[in-house]
Amino acid sequence: MEPDIKKLNQLLLSGSCCSQALVSLGLTLKGEENPSLLKASAALCLGVRSGLTCGALTGAAMMMALFEPEAAYSEMIPELADWFQENYGEIYGGSDCHSILGDNMANKALRCPQVVENTYRKARELLEDYGVDLADLAEMLENADD
Repeated sequence: MEPDIKKLNQLLLSGSCCSQALVSLGLTLKGEENPSLLKASAALCLGVRSGLTCGALTGAAMMMALFEPEAAYSEMIPELADWFQENYGEIYGGSDCHSILGDNMANKALRCPQVVENTYRKARELLEDYGVDLADLAEMLENADD
């Protein structure tokens, strides 16, 4: 398993919510710590705590902005949002948390980890298109575990 995906899964299993896990991973890959940002990013989980926009999307948007803010705001986030809507809107009848969970909180354990991982993979791809090589940064995670 890729080291960044492994770290993402560890964050989710340890109790970090979707947006918080993605922001935490971004900070880790950058070699930074920001407890206040992590705490604030938890407000976006479970669709801004109200079933609205999925925290995987908002967390990935925040993560991309950590690396390339201007490109994230103008290009990457809109592209990620279009991808998210095309993929999850089609599968679940909407791309909001309420639709993805389908009024069944048990779906959080069944659906959300894959949604978060796939959204991270797409964000990573977009960042790589803009010259940010997360694979090299992720290798540091693997080496830190040794």
